[in-house]
Amino acid sequence: MTLRELYCRLTGLLRQQDPDSDLEDEIASHLELAKADYLRRGVSEPEARRLAAMKFGTVAGAKEHVWEQRQVPGIGSLLQDAKYAARGMRKSPGFTLMTVATVALGIGLCSVMYSLLHEVLLRPLPGVPDPGQLALMQTPVPYPWFESYREHGKSAWTAAAFIGPVPFSIAFDGSGVAEPERITGALVSPDYFSTLRVHRMLGRFFDPQRDRAEASPALVITERFWRTRLNADPGVIGRKLRVNGRAVPIIGVGAPGFFGAGTGAFIVPEVFIAATADPGVAPELNGDVLRRTTEPAFMVLLRLNPAVTLAGAEARLDTETRNFANQREKKGRLVRLVPASTLLPLPKEARITIVMFYGVLICVVLGLTCANLGGLLLARGAARRPEFAIRLSIGADRLRLVRQLLTESAMLAAAGGAGGIAAASGIFRLLRSMQAASNPGIDGMTSGPDLQVALFTFGIATVAAIGFGLLPALVITRLDLMNAMKVNQTTALHRYRRLGLRNGFVVCQVAAAMMLVLIMGFFVVGAQYGSKTEPGFDPAPLSFFSVDPARDGLTPTESADVLRGLPERLAHVAGVESVSLADRPPLSDTPPDTMVSVPSHNTRSVALQNVGPGFFTTLGVTVLRGSDFENRDLLSDHGSGRFLPVAINQTAATELFGDADPLGSLMQQGERTFQVVAVVRYAPRSMLMGRPIPSVFVSLGAEDLERVTAGGTTVVVRARTQIGVAKLRRELAAIDARLTLFHPQTLPAYLAESDKMGSRIAAIYSPIGLFGLILACLGLAGVTAQSVQRRRKEIGIRTALGAQRSQVLRLVMREGAVMVVIGAALGYACASAFVHLLSAVAAPIAEFLAPVASNPALTIGIPSLLIALVAVACYVPARRSASIDPLMALREE
Repeated sequence: MTLRELYCRLTGLLRQQDPDSDLEDEIASHLELAKADYLRRGVSEPEARRLAAMKFGTVAGAKEHVWEQRQVPGIGSLLQDAKYAARGMRKSPGFTLMTVATVALGIGLCSVMYSLLHEVLLRPLPGVPDPGQLALMQTPVPYPWFESYREHGKSAWTAAAFIGPVPFSIAFDGSGVAEPERITGALVSPDYFSTLRVHRMLGRFFDPQRDRAEASPALVITERFWRTRLNADPGVIGRKLRVNGRAVPIIGVGAPGFFGAGTGAFIVPEVFIAATADPGVAPELNGDVLRRTTEPAFMVLLRLNPAVTLAGAEARLDTETRNFANQREKKGRLVRLVPASTLLPLPKEARITIVMFYGVLICVVLGLTCANLGGLLLARGAARRPEFAIRLSIGADRLRLVRQLLTESAMLAAAGGAGGIAAASGIFRLLRSMQAASNPGIDGMTSGPDLQVALFTFGIATVAAIGFGLLPALVITRLDLMNAMKVNQTTALHRYRRLGLRNGFVVCQVAAAMMLVLIMGFFVVGAQYGSKTEPGFDPAPLSFFSVDPARDGLTPTESADVLRGLPERLAHVAGVESVSLADRPPLSDTPPDTMVSVPSHNTRSVALQNVGPGFFTTLGVTVLRGSDFENRDLLSDHGSGRFLPVAINQTAATELFGDADPLGSLMQQGERTFQVVAVVRYAPRSMLMGRPIPSVFVSLGAEDLERVTAGGTTVVVRARTQIGVAKLRRELAAIDARLTLFHPQTLPAYLAESDKMGSRIAAIYSPIGLFGLILACLGLAGVTAQSVQRRRKEIGIRTALGAQRSQVLRLVMREGAVMVVIGAALGYACASAFVHLLSAVAAPIAEFLAPVASNPALTIGIPSLLIALVAVACYVPARRSASIDPLMALREE
């Protein structure tokens, strides 16, 4: 075929088959010539006309042949199939709507799950060229170690170091008059941006030659910060912001989309300060941290050369680390590297767990959707058996019918794919509405399906069309023409109990639905159970706020003096009953990540919290044994060698001491020795555990007040009436004008927000289980209805012979019951195996699921609910079978 012929055929697709006078004249002339030839042979005129028409063919057939020659081969037939399928879909709006909605919702859920997986583990780090070459050390190291890695590894990598995310107190007018805000940032080595090879939009980045040790601090900001906080000011370079009480100029703006790398958290930095700057700009740099070899504060980010593998770099770094003091005798691997090419750098085991979880969910939802699509197409094809039988009997090719059915299923899947994109966008809008605040790390995850996710969506829609449209098409077109053309065909009595293709689809649906509902039930109930906090005291009179004197420009000594006098100052405010300090809010979500040991007893992981004098009295917590901390504990020096006083909750007392009296007992945590002075009724929970956490409360000491923490110091206030934020700010200003109050909140509001976390997880994952439940019910109801239709004559005969209504119901429901039992057993086994596998490979998931793994409401209630619902779905069409008129059924052929 020449290019000209191809062009003519393609343009022929755009032309309508309008009457062509020249073509009609040519056909008429051919018929006249053939007729004249027969007349010369002596044939009569009517016979000559008939023979000419037989030799030449019909006019319509000739015109159709010419039009096919004018178009691309097969395209015309495909368009004809598409038009026929569209007419058929318009004639069956209920079937079309159900099919498209099923596929759209299923593919939309798959798109959302794939999008979340894509953003966390698959999407390359935005704004960073060649992110696949990046690697991150899992544990922080001292800055001198980083310098050694950088110098000795120049042939294998370039390296940078950072501390992050780090909170900064920033006033935007540069004068300190405006109220400062807490902005997340990072302290980075001067070669951070050159290692990442990111581009700047304005100004410059840090330079190792210009930004040397104790140089004047400078700011590099992200494009998002420049656009949202500084109104995209084109003259921003040189503008000064007050950072932690110091005026710091802006020297550069990063490229759009860039917000750092390797932080391992969804809260990403928006401002960057060189770690070599004057230590006064950030408390994390105090104490000569750049020269101390005993202060592991810096994460190390590497860009590996193309010839260097991750394992090779890890082995080389491990060898280098063993050359440092006190590292030679340590056993095992000292350095672990993880790929840093994505938003969340994770070790291989964690990546496998996440991919496994979302991969199984996507496969189950997609399989459930495709099984339902196949069942619906098969049921629709069964209803069209007479039509296909007639078409086959008059000479239609079986391949032609298969192609027709595939075209119809492809159109349904394409419509479902488009609907899936719309459904995914709606789900993402729901997720965005549940976000408490804007966050560049989360915003990308909830921004909606991008091009890659859209391609994935239409890809699985194509798989659904071909894979689960072809098999029903092959089955439908293999017909017994004599029986198929009758009004109702009968089915042999011995065949209805066989697990055919249609019943196989339903078994798969029930199994997938059971698996989805159980898995989602475990995670949703586990999250809700873990997020529900039962204080054990009245939270109504309590509120809290945070202060961070170190980031407001106070020295460590000034910070300690301010924090020491703050409770006494606020206690004199009208309406205030008690004030205490803590390192984080009460009942905050804190996983047990600190190992403590009890001599001759147990070693356990506990949640460690530092609290001030009167903490339990302020909260209203019941002290079961011993007494609350006193002011002398706050003034004491914990480094004097004496035992540190601690309080433990009931969970820690049971797990560490069993039935023994813990009061006065000693505990060891690293080089520190604790002495239990109180046992309290206080039971915080963690989202990842879902059970009361063993907690140890250490009394704040003088050195603790000087120590810098990322979250600042929490001030807990018990008051008879609500104390306004303005009044609290005035009291803080009276103590020191530089103090900034942030995160003010009442404890009931804080607990309510914490409880909402479980509701948010339920809002995200519950629709997946509900979707599976609905599809299973629809599939079983459809198959039961088809079974009733196929066995209509048999049921009529049984009724005519005296079968009771209950006997007919049992007869029809028996087939559905077999499918339900088989599918439910398979789904239950698969869900249990999957949950056990996840628990085996990930300890946090095991802790998360442990409290609900044996919950009868899940292990018995969910399967019972599913079986009951699908039984109802089976009963509705079965009940109609008992109303079949035997006379009408026996008259049908």
